Amino acid sequence: MKWKLKNYNSNYLISKSKEFQESRLITKLLLNRGITTPEKVEEFLNPSEKDLYSPFLFEEMREVVDRILRAKNNREKVVIYGDYDVDGISGTAYLVIILRKLGMDVDYYIPNRAHEGVGINKSLIRYLKKRNAKLFITVDITINDRNEIKLLRDNNIDVIITDHHRQIENISDLGVLMVNPKVGNYPNKNLSGSGVAFKLADAIYEVIGADKKILYDYIDIVMIGTVADVVPMTDENRFIIKKGLSNLKETKIKGLKYIINYLRMNPQNITASDIGFYIAPIFNALGRVDNSKMVVNFFIQEDDEKLYSIIEEMKRANRMRRYFELEIYDEIERKIQKLNNPKYIFMKSRKWHSGVIGVVCSRISIKYNIPVILVSIKNGFGKASCRSIEGLNIFNILNDVSDKLERFGGHDLAAGFLVSEKHLNQIERYLKHRLLNANKKNVEKVLDVDSKLSIEGMNKNKLLDINRLSPFGLDNQEPNFIDNNISFISFTKFGINNRHFKGFVRKNDRIISVIGYNLGHKLKSRNMTKKYSIVYTPVFKSVHSDLFIELKIKDFN
Repeated sequence: MKWKLKNYNSNYLISKSKEFQESRLITKLLLNRGITTPEKVEEFLNPSEKDLYSPFLFEEMREVVDRILRAKNNREKVVIYGDYDVDGISGTAYLVIILRKLGMDVDYYIPNRAHEGVGINKSLIRYLKKRNAKLFITVDITINDRNEIKLLRDNNIDVIITDHHRQIENISDLGVLMVNPKVGNYPNKNLSGSGVAFKLADAIYEVIGADKKILYDYIDIVMIGTVADVVPMTDENRFIIKKGLSNLKETKIKGLKYIINYLRMNPQNITASDIGFYIAPIFNALGRVDNSKMVVNFFIQEDDEKLYSIIEEMKRANRMRRYFELEIYDEIERKIQKLNNPKYIFMKSRKWHSGVIGVVCSRISIKYNIPVILVSIKNGFGKASCRSIEGLNIFNILNDVSDKLERFGGHDLAAGFLVSEKHLNQIERYLKHRLLNANKKNVEKVLDVDSKLSIEGMNKNKLLDINRLSPFGLDNQEPNFIDNNISFISFTKFGINNRHFKGFVRKNDRIISVIGYNLGHKLKSRNMTKKYSIVYTPVFKSVHSDLFIELKIKDFN
């Protein structure tokens, strides 16, 4: 891995530091993130609801709100139909809560991943007819099948689509209303599905003149979906995530209090990383191996006994999810070891659980920095998860062969598709050809380093200052610092195949706790006397009510 340290002319840095009224360290971190004016600094460090765009910049938002308010006034049954991932579940739960607060008759439906997939089927139509539903609102889902939309309309059900994925077909002639930042001129193209649900709620409350405080009181639900969907930590997403994390200190969601307690987390110090690595996977597990509808109920439920039952099911599903993931991951790793420096991975199996291959796909792609496509075959269809690397748009590659796919969707670097088994071999040949020709050269992974910073000077005040740039994630990566003459004085390895390590390092008289993910193979006991250069990110760790500093080691040599 190549380290790339960002540097600036010292006079320029001093000048910008005075202009920003920030320390040179914070100024450098801001410049590294493309923030070059005092106005942008204020907006980035202190995002507020005042920075949010008008929801009526979405195409058709006015028409969408009018239809929803007509349902409210006529006391029509409304059904929210959400995707089965954390983003779809969160957005669905949020809309149900917010619309019910207005006295609307709202129910929800989450398709079972294993038995239904995403799509309008007969069981769903029966469900809607039984409840006499008149309005059908999707969250994090676009319906591209014209026959499915006609099926809804033929049953006198109006359709509103809210989504954030790239639109494949034009379905406006079918009388469908749509709210999607990828369609039209909405300024923030990077909202999550739950973020779009938040903007819809914002528009409804604005039109009826209701107090918007309730929208922000429950925004921690939207935050979880936003973090889980790995959207850029910029623009409106920063406000959603910052406000949502702040809400967790005294959340109104009883279930979240129980989950935080179960995970032994300090609600005063939960980060976006904690949401992504600990909380979201528990919610995701039910959708991946069981029934996501239960998770929506988790956000809504107030009864203690029912909440405990849901949490026990989440824990059970999470154990199953880990088992399935490990089994698939180890199988793929064994196969990779027999390959000679692969430029991509395309693998398929009839044994794999379709609900967990996406997670495995991501882990393999990140580890080897190559595109990965995994296909689970069942009942005559192949269900695929795809992950790509910078500069290789997997969505466009799939779009070129969309006529052979039953369904496909996603983003530039992450997508999925469903294909009939009779076309699978043809799709496999096509994808292998495209990936081989698009990715002939080895791309050395680059680790961007923000600044030199000695661990000797790291203290709580400095870390609090650095954390003003949080939440960290896509397009606002955790700040990486470099230091040298570091000694590892003790460590233990942990995780599957001892992939990770934790321990302590020393520089002169400073000893500090460290953790290194996916670096266990690099640290050897026989090299304990060696002095290392390290790239690290300082983070707070909670022990009961106390905070201490730990270094996340990103690489060392």
